[in-house]
Amino acid sequence: MKRNLLFMLMLLTGMIYGQAEWKYKGEITYPVADSLVEPFMVTTDVNGRVYLASSKVTNSRAQNAIFYADSADTVFKVLINFDLNGDSDTLQGNVGAIRGITTIGTDLYINSNIPYPRTAPNTVAAQYRYPNGDTTLVEKFGFGLTGAGYGTYINGLAATKDTVLMTGIPFGTSFRFYNFSYGVTTPARGSWVPMATTAPVEPGGPHTAGVDVIRDVATVPGANYNLPETPFYTSRNSYSNTQVTGGIAVWTGGDQFNPSSYTGTRVSDAAGELTFDKAIPYGITVDKTGILWVAGTDTTKRWVKGYTVLINFAQNMFELPSQNDPNNPNAEGAPMTGPSDVTLSPDALTAYVADGGSGKVFRFKYEEPTVDVKEETVSVNSFALNQNYPNPFNPSTMISYSLPKQTKVRVAVANAIGQEVAVLFEGTKSSGKHSHVFDATGMTSGIYFYSITTPAGKLTRKMILMK
Repeated sequence: MKRNLLFMLMLLTGMIYGQAEWKYKGEITYPVADSLVEPFMVTTDVNGRVYLASSKVTNSRAQNAIFYADSADTVFKVLINFDLNGDSDTLQGNVGAIRGITTIGTDLYINSNIPYPRTAPNTVAAQYRYPNGDTTLVEKFGFGLTGAGYGTYINGLAATKDTVLMTGIPFGTSFRFYNFSYGVTTPARGSWVPMATTAPVEPGGPHTAGVDVIRDVATVPGANYNLPETPFYTSRNSYSNTQVTGGIAVWTGGDQFNPSSYTGTRVSDAAGELTFDKAIPYGITVDKTGILWVAGTDTTKRWVKGYTVLINFAQNMFELPSQNDPNNPNAEGAPMTGPSDVTLSPDALTAYVADGGSGKVFRFKYEEPTVDVKEETVSVNSFALNQNYPNPFNPSTMISYSLPKQTKVRVAVANAIGQEVAVLFEGTKSSGKHSHVFDATGMTSGIYFYSITTPAGKLTRKMILMK
């Protein structure tokens, strides 16, 4: 009842309000004894536990270790330190440097290269699974262990809901999928899914000396990767600041057990932000609403931003507040100097950033502003479509727009694949500001697009239904 009264009041009087925004909530610190932490990659499990991988990839003196913190924690706990348990030993261990981390439910997965001196001249890899995050139940896969397809380095790690792991590989400047499902026996559990034909090459072309390769992978949470239209994403660094090969790629056309059918396309954006230099790793993730989050690792960026990707064009939707953003030097936020990776909580309302530059992990919260409802008398001189409010919403939201003169109008809502799900108004409207309430009761959570069409053209915006 209160929601309905509020909407009626907004419709009658107009409304001035701030948009929801991300706010910096401080850092998660380390135990005193763990000073040689190099924040590299982060992930969250289904319960909101955040796991941090400290790695020797970017700092050979760093610990190879996994830390964890629950949603209310301000200090990380040590899950496992591979330097202390002997698994980083170059003569016996399997963890030369941690290169990727992800979760499926409450199970934790990591991948690494096997120490090079032990396997020279080969550069080979391993993957570990910790059921329910329990180090005593570890399962080890990799070169000389269990499974097949580990005769190369594997970088980054993401998972589908069907327990298929996706990684990037230098070999062919491509990717490799691994089957970790008990229900699928071909390929064997823990083994790679072979390519039927030549592996697809990342859009930046073949790598140079194994330097400019895929560094991270991101999948859409809960998506069906048996469908060729379901995308996954990769990030790649460049060979140098002048030989630019890096960026984001979106992959479609294949499925999780037919990976050779995928085609990668470089993702572009209006500001050119998604062109990457030689820094590592440019971590990426996709949250439950479909937003692609990117950690701008190099010193010209030093930001973390969320994008909506339509086909292969990215539109910036969010930016986590940073004190060190070179494009916004007066910003209030985290002292980020080199964000390496980002992860979101299951509800997509908390973000965690691993910052390799400062050696810290920062926490952010997405908060709705206080609504100020009052009279608004603003002259309307242009055809405009406003951002819906609230956003995200459940189950109702208000869509408002302005018209410079009386005209025919059609206001409609479509789902993420372009199917129209509602028409809010179709007819003639006078000049001025107008609003309609969209009720999504009975619809599934996800991204929707609302549009206004007049003889002067069409405008479209994105909104998020979060139940």
